Amino acid sequence: MNQISKSYRQHDISPTLDLAGQRMAQRLLKRVDDIDSYTLQRLRAAREQAVDQRRSVLVQEAQIRLAVASQSASGQTLSLPDRPSRWQQFSGIGMLLALLFGLWMIDTIQSDNFAQDAADIDNVLLTDDLPPAAYLDPGFKHFLKLSYPAETL
Repeated sequence: MNQISKSYRQHDISPTLDLAGQRMAQRLLKRVDDIDSYTLQRLRAAREQAVDQRRSVLVQEAQIRLAVASQSASGQTLSLPDRPSRWQQFSGIGMLLALLFGLWMIDTIQSDNFAQDAADIDNVLLTDDLPPAAYLDPGFKHFLKLSYPAETL
């Protein structure tokens, strides 16, 4: 344990503080064999707390960066405007009008199709050799079943 392992440090630590930390680490390493077990346990616990705290700070920074990246990828900005801009209002109104126009067109087409289907049925009934009342007669239904039996497979 006489070697100080150099690791990559964050750039947010001042060089003076970093140098002081390195000196402190060297002094502790020289005297590590003279430290009693109670003090070593306290140092280990303090180190674990410092590492956990730094880890939580890094996790929070990563979450913030991820949120900013996802918002910038979706075209949103990080600032929260009080009200939408004029272009957002116009685009929202335009989308609403397009939706209403589409619904009106669907209703119109379905109404026309229903009217056309009803007109075709009326045309067949009125131009057929049988009167429309024949289709309502239960005896005629029985006659059709006997005359044209369903084919069995």
